[in-house]
Amino acid sequence: MKKGRNGLVKGLTILVAAAAFVMFVALPTATNIGVADAHGYTDAQVLVPINITDVQDGPVPSLIFDIKYDNSVINVSEVQKGALTLNWQTPAYYNHEWGTRVAIVYDSVDDHAIQNGATGSVVVLNFSVNGVLGTTSVMDLSNIQLAEGAPDYQIGTAPAKNGTFTVQHGDVTSGKITGQITTVTGTVMAGVTVTLTANDSSEVLEATITNETGYFNLTTVEAAEYYVNSTKLRYWDNSTLVTVQSSETKTVNVVLSRKGDLNDNERSADAGDVTMMLRASVYKLTPDWRFDLNNNGRLADAGDVTMMLRASVYKLELL
Repeated sequence: MKKGRNGLVKGLTILVAAAAFVMFVALPTATNIGVADAHGYTDAQVLVPINITDVQDGPVPSLIFDIKYDNSVINVSEVQKGALTLNWQTPAYYNHEWGTRVAIVYDSVDDHAIQNGATGSVVVLNFSVNGVLGTTSVMDLSNIQLAEGAPDYQIGTAPAKNGTFTVQHGDVTSGKITGQITTVTGTVMAGVTVTLTANDSSEVLEATITNETGYFNLTTVEAAEYYVNSTKLRYWDNSTLVTVQSSETKTVNVVLSRKGDLNDNERSADAGDVTMMLRASVYKLTPDWRFDLNNNGRLADAGDVTMMLRASVYKLELL
């Protein structure tokens, strides 16, 4: 009987430990999620990104949040996808007297969930500015929900980073950044997400999307040094450093390279690309950064060769 009791005690101890482990499983979080201070002119449309910083205990396939603001100053007229959610479903939102609730979910492709360590915009709010010059509004986030994936789909959260929107006075002279994005063959690229970040920060200050002729405009840029970041599915990201003076219009034209297109013919993983990757892998050809398909800092390694070969027979799509 004594031996049986000891076995029972041990069994209960294991169950309690297992239950405690389940209770303390970490849920998704981040350093913060929120907005930077923003400004715009009366009757203008201003894009304000909602940024997440350093995702932890993810990945995150869905998120919901509330943003409180004074709708006599600004009002959400549209919600767009962010740089981290380009492959997700179109955001859902609803305006209330106190502000707006926003929800967005991924496209069910696990790799498209927001991964650990990610920093960037999750959605972009398009505000209509209806306040008079000099008025301000809070932009306060609350009820932040970060979903975890299968099998439990439980909800974590993250601290809010709040901002203030100011309706600009007429004597404020902002600069502007404009430009066109093309492929290496000169084809104009519509639908490219263009974001603006400060030189010393990854926080998105402004965002837009190129039109059907590949042009973009970032219109409320204060005098400073920035990175103009261009992203589109199946193409390598580009970040261009630019300095803007007060009231200056700066032109930034960008060329995006297609992933897997090493011979610059706008076809990914064709016979020429495969040959170039194989030659680079045995030092018969000097590779550049485009030969690092698996993003591990090593050019034309075995993983890169494998990815190129699989892409050439449609077993893998280079996103």
